[in-house]
Amino acid sequence: MFDKNHFKEAFRSWVQRNPTASEEEAVTFCQANIPASCIASHYWLIEQSVQWFKWVHQTRAIDDPFFDSDDATEARKFVC
Repeated sequence: MFDKNHFKEAFRSWVQRNPTASEEEAVTFCQANIPASCIASHYWLIEQSVQWFKWVHQTRAIDDPFFDSDDATEARKFVC
């Protein structure tokens, strides 16, 4: 049986460990961690998770305007 709460915790943990992950990678994680037999009935969970993923990234961008930016990567090279 699929436990959506276990999935949510695993997804939250994955997002924390992968701060530069893309939306596509988030969807791939969801699809890989929800059993194929449950994908149709739990598609809402994928959509909800991806929306939360986007919100986390937007929040990070507000807190750190250089987050996930090519210019930031270049700027960090010169700071050190």
